Amino acid sequence: MTTVFISYSTKDHYFAELAGIKLAEAGINLWRDQGQLRPGSDWRNGIERGISESIAVLVALSENSAQSSYVTFEWAYGLGKGKTVIPVKLEACAVHPRLEPIQSLDFSIPGSLPWNLLIERIREIEADATSEEDLETSANTPEPPQQDATVKAILAYLNQRGYQMVSYERLRRRIDPELTDQKLDDVVNANPTVFRFARLKEGKRGMAKLIP
Repeated sequence: MTTVFISYSTKDHYFAELAGIKLAEAGINLWRDQGQLRPGSDWRNGIERGISESIAVLVALSENSAQSSYVTFEWAYGLGKGKTVIPVKLEACAVHPRLEPIQSLDFSIPGSLPWNLLIERIREIEADATSEEDLETSANTPEPPQQDATVKAILAYLNQRGYQMVSYERLRRRIDPELTDQKLDDVVNANPTVFRFARLKEGKRGMAKLIP
């Protein structure tokens, strides 16, 4: 079963509980720290393991989570591991600059909660899921001074969706149907400080963004 990690303030436990129920109905397991790990000395190891075993990190945005160092550690660790981060807004609140460019889902309007969009986003990530070995990326890698339109479009799509990697097939559907495998191979080869090749689920060809 697909597993998604949820990072949230314990004060927003109601949302985590509801998310667990809704996602379970769709066959998605929600990994969450229910408070058992943090009081002990090994809480960080438990959190890191939970994130590593998940295909994405769901971040519940609220004033409570904005003030939580635990939440910040969790989503930052997820980004560092190459996990897709999905911000969900529970209320108007401050958002960390690293999360601002990522398209969020609005769960702040009672009676109009986009569970279907959340599940669809997770299914997209699942379709492009890859092994932990293939998620390894190089840190602190500078980008070239100039980027062509295709590179900018790919980066904009990845950043908006919070993805760290994507299949060539999806790039053709979302950006340009004329982006052949050879053209995308050329993009990766021409921008080694921005992208690397990635082997995705079911052997699909794709690329991964190097984490700055």
